[in-house]
Amino acid sequence: MKKINIIALGIIGLTISCSNPDKEYIGKIKQQVKEDAMGIEMNYENISFQWSDTLFVKERLGEFQENYEKRLNTVLGLEYYVQDNFEKGKIFSKKYLTKKRVEELRNWEKNNRGIPFNKEYKDYYKFAFANRDASNWISELCDQIEETDSLLGKYESIEEGNLQLIGNMLWYYDRIDNFNSNNKPNAIWNKVSTELGELKEIKTEIDSLSLLNPDKVIYYKALNTYKINNPMLNGAEQELKKYFLFDDQINIIGKEDFKK
Repeated sequence: MKKINIIALGIIGLTISCSNPDKEYIGKIKQQVKEDAMGIEMNYENISFQWSDTLFVKERLGEFQENYEKRLNTVLGLEYYVQDNFEKGKIFSKKYLTKKRVEELRNWEKNNRGIPFNKEYKDYYKFAFANRDASNWISELCDQIEETDSLLGKYESIEEGNLQLIGNMLWYYDRIDNFNSNNKPNAIWNKVSTELGELKEIKTEIDSLSLLNPDKVIYYKALNTYKINNPMLNGAEQELKKYFLFDDQINIIGKEDFKK
């Protein structure tokens, strides 16, 4: 973040009052305080108002990218084993997930199933795809196999840390463990699933921010010290300090607690 001042704000075309350049912003904070109190009049009184920081797209993008890389590397660095071969390794890395290993996992269900009750099908996967809508489980199995086949078709171009590959392999790991543990799989798979979901959300933010002008302002940040009569304290006067975030049109878009 960078420090900003009223001159900097003036550059973006804001109308500044000669008597009190912060009057417009203080008025918006007063209204926000009232709205936060469900319309109850808090007798807001400004004590001091000071612009403190501004956040640009390039800075927020850097924060997301750093967080993403750190968390992804944690997943890629996870050393464990899968109960089909018990070979310990970094099970989400491409070094472990060779094309042959991916094919092994793809075919595990078929190789560990007996002949389907319908003798027309000698291969469980043929049975599954022919009866795809028979149950949610069979439908899910077919979806995962199709996804694996798609990944295998472009395996050489898949980069380390591909979230689709990680998610697809995670499904097989959990399934194999679930089968071998009588429906009591290790909690590690659920933890990785949660982390993967959050990584996908961060990746969406990164992709969205990457489309924007890196010098675009995300928010301006101002520190406001003010007094209110707090109805929760029988109307006692209370002095507060809070950061208010304004967008590039100087509308309030958020708040942050002040910390010394």
